[in-house]
Amino acid sequence: MRTSRQVRSKGNTDHGRSHSTSAAGEPAAASSETAIGVTARSGRRQGNARGSFDIAVAAVLPVMLGSCATTSPGEPVSERLDPNTATTVVVLNRPVELLSQSTHGSRTDPFAYLAPFETDRMGKRALYLWVSAPQDAGLLTQPQVLCNGEPLSLQPLDSAQSPAGPSPAATGYVKPDPEAIKGQLTQLNLSHPPYDAPVPWSSQWYFRLPPEGLKCLAGAEGISVEARAPGGDAQRFTADRKNLASLDEFTRRY
Repeated sequence: MRTSRQVRSKGNTDHGRSHSTSAAGEPAAASSETAIGVTARSGRRQGNARGSFDIAVAAVLPVMLGSCATTSPGEPVSERLDPNTATTVVVLNRPVELLSQSTHGSRTDPFAYLAPFETDRMGKRALYLWVSAPQDAGLLTQPQVLCNGEPLSLQPLDSAQSPAGPSPAATGYVKPDPEAIKGQLTQLNLSHPPYDAPVPWSSQWYFRLPPEGLKCLAGAEGISVEARAPGGDAQRFTADRKNLASLDEFTRRY
């Protein structure tokens, strides 16, 4: 009888030991599953974070690119950098248009143009005036600019300046002298003209513009450009106050 009880007791002990081992194995399996779940959630979080970063970059990049533009298209004044000379040039987006006061035929150009511009090279600023007039009757002499009827004191880039433009010929128009244009741009510390020629047959001039001359033009009731072809009458082009608003915006920079 005693032996039988011992056998039964031993059997109960073995069963309990077996049950204990099984119970210990279950937490280990659960720990593995938990680790896998944490890794999966971490991967999802990283994926979400990466997606959020991509969305943020996509939203910010257009703003950064847009900030590179110095002005919006509707503004009258803009500035740009000449990459070849490291010179910043400030210009009018639309030069002042002056209308001819002389009779002209259908093949003649009734407009002249005028606009200031400023160059800034390593902090050294200089103010200039660009003038353009059509040479319908031959190569024009150096023009005179009048502010409220009084001539402005303008200094050309050099004492022997010739207009940067083509010369009329019997068979058509000769191309501009590239060396003359290059020499003028060198004096301006620019590799490209600040303003394009309005038409192929335009003459163009550059003058040093004193600050008081700019103020006179900006506040004038009217301005004029007078130019003369050899052996011909003077051509006069004028603009009134309502066409000078862009000069006010340019002058506010000073």
